[in-house]
Amino acid sequence: MIRYLFLCVALSGCSHSAASDEHEVVAADTKVVREHGVAPALAAPVAKVGPTPAQGAAKAPALPPSTCQALAKLPNDPPVALPGKNVVLTRFLKPCITPEGQRGYEKTTPYLAMGFPCSGGGGRIEIKGHYANPKMVTFLLGTDCPLAPSSRDSVQQLIGSTFGLPQGVKLVAYTPFVVQYWEVPAMEDADIGYALELRSAPAVEGLWRRFLKHEPVRVHLFGRENTWVPGDSFYAVEADLTQTGRTSFQLQVVQVKALPKEQMAVVKQRCEALRPSRNCSEVF
Repeated sequence: MIRYLFLCVALSGCSHSAASDEHEVVAADTKVVREHGVAPALAAPVAKVGPTPAQGAAKAPALPPSTCQALAKLPNDPPVALPGKNVVLTRFLKPCITPEGQRGYEKTTPYLAMGFPCSGGGGRIEIKGHYANPKMVTFLLGTDCPLAPSSRDSVQQLIGSTFGLPQGVKLVAYTPFVVQYWEVPAMEDADIGYALELRSAPAVEGLWRRFLKHEPVRVHLFGRENTWVPGDSFYAVEADLTQTGRTSFQLQVVQVKALPKEQMAVVKQRCEALRPSRNCSEVF
């Protein structure tokens, strides 16, 4: 009986102790709620959840490939002459800047090219006076004179292989050079227009007779490409005229370059010095 009472007292004490501890915990929780206005579980800081290793290893989305590329084989920006080919690449219509900051052109850019009249032969010679001792000899360099290369397809193939152009880059126009002013080096012969005339005695007695012996006549030609393009270039062309028949010739380009405005002004001054005066303002 005594042992039973002792067990009950012990159990009552344990229950009282547990109840007392629980009361203390509840009191502490109530204090937190009163001070902070939130339940203890919500008052605790929430741990941030970071990406899993698999998420952290995910790659960034790939950027679209650039449509602009530099042409490594192109020596400089157009116009660019193809040596010995009587062809000039005059311009690309879609220039751009590559992601690396280089000047380039879109992979599908159209472009323009220029040929030279009578480079395909068939140039006509008109003579006033005796054939061997004429008063004047005229070489006609009109835009209807044959070009060489003669077709747009052949020019596109030539330019594409020379400068490594992509397949999508197409030649949209192949037009002739228009002679607007000309000079014969070391001679006084010069004029506007496409009809190159040997009039002075040194020219008809010296150059013409050497021409008949199949020596080329060196000439300087000035003009533009036969197309309506804003900001078109003004070209200086050094060329040789070679006899191909009794009254026919062929032109071979020696050198061609685009003239800056300062050099154009110098050529214009020479034109304006001609007598009788010419309408040089229409050319320059």
